[in-house]
Amino acid sequence: MPYVAGDNAGPIEIYYEEVGDGPPVVLIGGLTSTIELWAHQRPALAEHHRVIAPDNRGSGRTRIPEDDGVRTPARWTGDVELLLDALGLDRVHLVGGSMGGLIVQEFALTHPERLRSLAILCSTPGEAHGVPVSEQTLRTLVAGQAPDATAEQRRASVRAIAHPRSFEICAERLERYEADKAAHPHSTEEIAARQRGMNGWESYTRLPELRVPTLVMTGDSDVLVPPGNAEIIAARIPGAELVTIAEAGHVLMVEQPEAVNRALLEFFAKH
Repeated sequence: MPYVAGDNAGPIEIYYEEVGDGPPVVLIGGLTSTIELWAHQRPALAEHHRVIAPDNRGSGRTRIPEDDGVRTPARWTGDVELLLDALGLDRVHLVGGSMGGLIVQEFALTHPERLRSLAILCSTPGEAHGVPVSEQTLRTLVAGQAPDATAEQRRASVRAIAHPRSFEICAERLERYEADKAAHPHSTEEIAARQRGMNGWESYTRLPELRVPTLVMTGDSDVLVPPGNAEIIAARIPGAELVTIAEAGHVLMVEQPEAVNRALLEFFAKH
């Protein structure tokens, strides 16, 4: 299995998969994600790019032999840097969804020289300056990701964040997404560590300093991280492009993959 090993305030073995050839694209997932989140992006992007997707610290198959439990955007940024260095990648197109959007914002703000472009999907500039996350939706989402979650809880967690019509128009994709979540659950302790790590984080005051070509994307019906967050992020970054995907909730990359892939490929082609 493909791993890169290194040290980021302690040893870590990052699991990743890659496909394709061309300018590199790195995909970073969110709060309860593994690389399976990007199942519908990787083949499409790989027609023109070398596509790399890692499991985040604390997710999936990535291993931390001496885990101190720290889960902050800064620590994850160090993991991304470690991955790029280990794979010999100088500059990449960096894509992050949801919590992964926080990670890629932090990376862009601290390592802009490593980026060809930045894409921020369904994310936030931080609680203090963003549109609030729905606490009820978040609780439903988290309950469905636990190792002991019932099938009913898992289904409810997906329904809570998807567009109301998505279970009609893309039921098979959402069922696969649900099964992937069940195969790679996140414990209550892990989720709590992530929430502590994100507490107080913000990019809002720093985003005007960013000089990286940036695409900001949101689903028009995202009730977990409302679309107003994307509007705020795009307005704060000089020259940023904003794309709103119709009939999509928080998992727009699963619900509307063709539209997401088209927007990403068109943006990468410019940069």
